[in-house]
Amino acid sequence: MKKQLFSSIIFSLIFLFFTTVVIFAQENDQSKLERNIRENIFTLRALRMTQALELTQEQTAVIFPELSRAEKDKAGWQHELAEEIKNLRQMVKENKASAEEYENEIAKIRELRKKIQAREQTFEEFLFKQLTPVQKAKYIIFNLDFNRGLMERMNRARMLGSKMK
Repeated sequence: MKKQLFSSIIFSLIFLFFTTVVIFAQENDQSKLERNIRENIFTLRALRMTQALELTQEQTAVIFPELSRAEKDKAGWQHELAEEIKNLRQMVKENKASAEEYENEIAKIRELRKKIQAREQTFEEFLFKQLTPVQKAKYIIFNLDFNRGLMERMNRARMLGSKMK
C-alpha cells in the first residue's frame, strides 16, 4: 500500500513537473521556468530523502524547515553567481577590462561560491545532529545517487534539446 501511494506521489510530481515545464516554456519566461524547476526538484528531493532515510514525522518537522531555508539561501546566491559569471564572460569576450576589474569579478564569484558551500556545510551539520548513524550513512548514499541521477537527466535533456534545434 505504501509503495503504491509513494509511486502515485512520484508519478504525480513527475506529471506536474512536465506540465509546468510545458506551460512555462509556452510563456517563454525563463526566470519563472527556472524557479519552478528548482521548486519541483526541491520537492522531489525532499520526498525521496524522506523515503531513503526513513525519517520519522518528528525528524521531518525539524529538518524540512531548515532544508527549505538552506535551499532559498542557495538559490539567491546561485542566481547572483550566474549573473556574475555572465558578466565575466562578457568581460572576456569584449577583452577591454583591466586586470583589476577581472580580479574584482573573480573575487565576487569566489565569494559567492564560498557562501554556497558554507551553507551546504551548515545544513549538513544541522542534519547530522538530527539523524541516527544509519540515517547519516543513508544520507551520504542518497545525496550522491540523487545528484548523479539529476546530472544524468539534465545531460539527456540538453542532448534532446540540441537535437531538436
